[in-house]
Amino acid sequence: MKRENFTQGMSHSDALSRDLGVVNGLNSLEAAYRWFNFSNYIPHRPDYDGFVTIQEGVDWAKSHPGALQNPTPQSTLYLDASKLDFGNITTADLINGVGKSSPVNLNNAGNFFASAGNAALASTVYALGRVDLTLINNKGSVRVVNNAATDYDWNTGGGIVRSNLIGFERWRASLNDEHGFRTFYFGIGTVKPSPKPFVAQYPRGNKF
Repeated sequence: MKRENFTQGMSHSDALSRDLGVVNGLNSLEAAYRWFNFSNYIPHRPDYDGFVTIQEGVDWAKSHPGALQNPTPQSTLYLDASKLDFGNITTADLINGVGKSSPVNLNNAGNFFASAGNAALASTVYALGRVDLTLINNKGSVRVVNNAATDYDWNTGGGIVRSNLIGFERWRASLNDEHGFRTFYFGIGTVKPSPKPFVAQYPRGNKF
């Protein structure tokens, strides 16, 4: 497509509507060569399906040292928010309400223990930890805010629990400050709607 028609995170249907095709969209043999190589490389990327497991994230970081400090479109992973599992997070946890960004800690006690038997939840919590989510509606539709909080890294600091977990991972997977990369989240994720408050009903005339 033409450069001016490209928008990061644009829908697949919108991208297809602006497709010029290989013949009209590539203006040189060099461009055709680059397109061919990249097209064949894409299915081998860990984010090809829009989701990255813990091991895939670790492997990508170790094979791209310095990617966080010197990010490129090729070293960035592009992830689909609709495939994330936010566990026990509800709309009530997004304290700033609909239409606004709220900080959320996915690595709470409930999610930590539940992730032992849920690979999708474990990968989501591992990748994001503390993250900013924008609540789209009270049904629980959310967008992940792409900022420094979505960097996939193992930086030290924070609370005692986080510090211990990070320290263990750095030891377990032989990670250091050179390991990490940028991510870009697209699509719509879902958190649980907040339960409606219970309101007791009493027969008319009855009082405490």
